Amino acid sequence: ASRIMWSTSVLMSLDGDADALRCNDLFFQLSPILLSSQLSPIDLSSAMYAIAKTNYVLDRGVFDFLAEELSSDESLERSNTRLISQAVWACGKMTEFEDPVISSTSGEIQELQEKGDNQPPYINNVHKLLTFLIKNKEQMTPKHVAETIWAAFGRMYISDQYYLEEFGNIAKNIAHRCNAREIANIVWAFSKVYYDNPELITFLVRVVVDELSDQCTSQEAANMIYALGRLNIRDELLFSELSSIIEKN
Repeated sequence: ASRIMWSTSVLMSLDGDADALRCNDLFFQLSPILLSSQLSPIDLSSAMYAIAKTNYVLDRGVFDFLAEELSSDESLERSNTRLISQAVWACGKMTEFEDPVISSTSGEIQELQEKGDNQPPYINNVHKLLTFLIKNKEQMTPKHVAETIWAAFGRMYISDQYYLEEFGNIAKNIAHRCNAREIANIVWAFSKVYYDNPELITFLVRVVVDELSDQCTSQEAANMIYALGRLNIRDELLFSELSSIIEKN
């Protein structure tokens, strides 16, 4: 069932979501099977990705179940960073469909997390997934790092200082292997939780300006300008160079 769901989500992305209604009907029939099956880590991660990718929200409890199963010690022992980062991305994507009061602002969701009230169940599981990724950081690709940071901090507003510092170091170490979009997403995500590390943010943006300006789009440059402003980083040269990218494009 999970492989069918994953394949369907890939086909939908290629087809421009033309068969969304048909996909919902299919997932509605397949989702209960996941609850009664012995699922491997690849099955769990693939099903989470498919549900998030296709915006399937009729059975949110199924997604919560998959996240809990994947974060179990048994599943993590048999998993890898590709599957776990994919699952974290799926959790971040699913926040689009939560109660508006949860997804409205970073301040509100952080307050809910501190109180333990009304937050999506899968966010608790994400902490174990992030810990797994940190322990296996040498296996992470730039794509997986960027997707994880985008989801964990930019979408779920996880503001635990330990995770911020660990993923900040990971981002710094792989920065020269990233493309402009990956760095822009990383910088944007850190700004959403007001990560207080201006040296790191400046370093990441400088990599784009110095090495990747030809591939940087206006949207990516705008996201980095937004992040610098949100974090109160006053660097007139970086602002000027990013603005030039926007003007050129």
